[in-house]
Amino acid sequence: MESIIKSENVVTLSGKMISFALAKERATGGKSNTVLHFRRMTFDSHNGKIVQTFAGQSSARGKSYFSEIIVCCCTTDSRTGETVPCILLKMHRKGSATFGYVLLILHNSNELEYHLDFELENELKETVRLLPGPSVFWSSDDSVYYVSFETAAIVTITVSFTSVKWIGEVDSDIILLGSRKISRPITMEEKYSTSDELVWGSEFVGYSLKKKESLRGDQFIPHAYSSVVTNMFLCSIEEIDNQWKSTVVASTRKGQLILFENGVPKDVCQLPFEEANEIKMGTTGGENCLFLVSSRAGSICAVSKESWQVVASWQAAWSVHLDDFLGTGSDQILLLSMTSSSPDACLKDFILTDLCEFNYTTDSGHPEDRPQILNQATHEQYHHTIQALEARLQSGLAALHELQDLLADKERVLLQCSKALINLVEGNPCILPEAEEEGLVSLWDEEETDLQPLEEETNSTTQVLNHPMQRVWQRVVDDSWVVGVQLSESVGVTFDFVSLFLVMDQDLLNTPPVIESHSNVLKLSKSVVPTQSPTQYPAEPPLKKLKLDLQGMKHVNSIHKDLCPSIHKDHLRIVTAVTKLSPLLMYNNVQCSVLLYGIKGPSQETELTKREIILPCGSVSLNLEGIWNEKYIVQLLQNPQVHSDKAEEDFFTIMTTFQRASFSIFSPEYTLAHVKEWLLGPMQCEPLKIYPEYLLCPRWGALYVLFLNWNLQNQFKGTLTVLYRLLRK
Repeated sequence: MESIIKSENVVTLSGKMISFALAKERATGGKSNTVLHFRRMTFDSHNGKIVQTFAGQSSARGKSYFSEIIVCCCTTDSRTGETVPCILLKMHRKGSATFGYVLLILHNSNELEYHLDFELENELKETVRLLPGPSVFWSSDDSVYYVSFETAAIVTITVSFTSVKWIGEVDSDIILLGSRKISRPITMEEKYSTSDELVWGSEFVGYSLKKKESLRGDQFIPHAYSSVVTNMFLCSIEEIDNQWKSTVVASTRKGQLILFENGVPKDVCQLPFEEANEIKMGTTGGENCLFLVSSRAGSICAVSKESWQVVASWQAAWSVHLDDFLGTGSDQILLLSMTSSSPDACLKDFILTDLCEFNYTTDSGHPEDRPQILNQATHEQYHHTIQALEARLQSGLAALHELQDLLADKERVLLQCSKALINLVEGNPCILPEAEEEGLVSLWDEEETDLQPLEEETNSTTQVLNHPMQRVWQRVVDDSWVVGVQLSESVGVTFDFVSLFLVMDQDLLNTPPVIESHSNVLKLSKSVVPTQSPTQYPAEPPLKKLKLDLQGMKHVNSIHKDLCPSIHKDHLRIVTAVTKLSPLLMYNNVQCSVLLYGIKGPSQETELTKREIILPCGSVSLNLEGIWNEKYIVQLLQNPQVHSDKAEEDFFTIMTTFQRASFSIFSPEYTLAHVKEWLLGPMQCEPLKIYPEYLLCPRWGALYVLFLNWNLQNQFKGTLTVLYRLLRK
């Protein structure tokens, strides 16, 4: 096999590498044929090698054959919205006076699709870009052209460019930036003008393909730089009050990298080489934002955005890539060496680093100048150590902030006490601030200073304690023990704060009586009530299902009472407590009393201040035998058709323990699909019988079960709420 051009053309996608190469192969009849070879590869962190996961090949159709790889990259397929590898090839057709080109797409199924082909009278030589669509952009003779499957013909951009500096996508718009010479005649008034474009004879110009209009180039880069800039990278762009706010990085012929903000140079960095031809941006380990600048000679350097200095440089690299090859959530730099002499060895000489925690270098086995290869186990230990130190540092900073807040509170209390003492000595009236204004909450055993008569308060409390609970339940979900309480409707009290406490049996020694837990308040509207209680209102028509308001879910630690989640009369009253299960497994049987602690809001007619109320809610027990026999499992995860009080309790438990995410889905083109039909169809979701507006998605098994709710706001916009299980490794 004889390689026609350079060994490999490599692109990266989601941390994986895809290489393309053209090669001549001898057919059985002695004729040679050009074949396109493609491979999928990944970096194996265990042995430190790039390993091949798939290999395939393809030949040209008909009597033509591939002659050259023009450009390859990953871009968006507008038909599916997926990012796919694309490759533009030059075709050789016998007897044809034109130049033919074909655009291929490599799908996840490893099938090559002939997406687009076109012919030109002139050969493509420079400034060829593949952009979303995919579409092909190129420049020739001061003009820019593009073609895509949607256009079905070659389109010419109305703005002329002497030199195109950048073509790319920004916020679903294709932006072109370049320079052009001043060709219009200069008037007498302009002859002595000092404007940049007239002094330098050229100007920057931009073009928005979406708006079909020109952009003022000096909003990106001053016209004075139009003759020295060799390459650009548009970091960000935003239109505010008909003015473009932009951040641009540009390389110059003098070997400089310049940062421009809104058309004004902000910083300059001297590069270790000249004639840079490509700029890439990425975020590596430690949240370091870097710009990778490369030249055609194989020189590459990394410039830190924070310090705007060169932090690393390399030589003799034929390809450089930024992607998450390790799956850590940040980018790493992959440099492929020029020293390889065969296609098989071109991916064996490489450097993989994030310039922070990871640095891996290898070669193909040459004895001279062998780089040092880091031990993988040592690197993993170093990586975990750094993570642990960062976690300890963050924990220490959080503790420091808490101490500072505590000291500030103490200083404020001491100042108030000293003022009160001075007033007492001087005989002045002492006015102490109320506890509510200071954000303080009285202890349980502290006497209330209520303005109500004692008899009236006793009678009110007696009414509250009369059958306060409608039901109490418990469930076990993963490593969590959930205890739930639903207040009875006979409790005619408005709570400004409510929390649930689990008090252990005093027979268990060396154990704190109150289990540390987190209380969760589910505020459910009573405008529609559950169907499980039709006997309370037999004369009413069939009742609707309960509508759950996940926006009203509150979380509060049972030790702290400053978040104050409230429950009012127009809400269905459900309170849960969640605690870790593993510390309780050391006991064979755990007996707990359930107490509901609440702060009763003041009544405008009878009370002037808030007061605290403690409601006993019965007791619960947890034993190992019940856990082993799945006595406390959530059956709703396995059977959405369950219709009982226990199914409601299961759902309240799911809302308490599962994580919640909301996605606002809208279609700017007013073509929103039927999301609910898609959930019930391809996603194989099943509606819950107790609450049909929530769908169970068991597609990935009980361990990764999802609960989905689709709320359609209008025909083109809706909100998808997802309840998912948080799995801890």
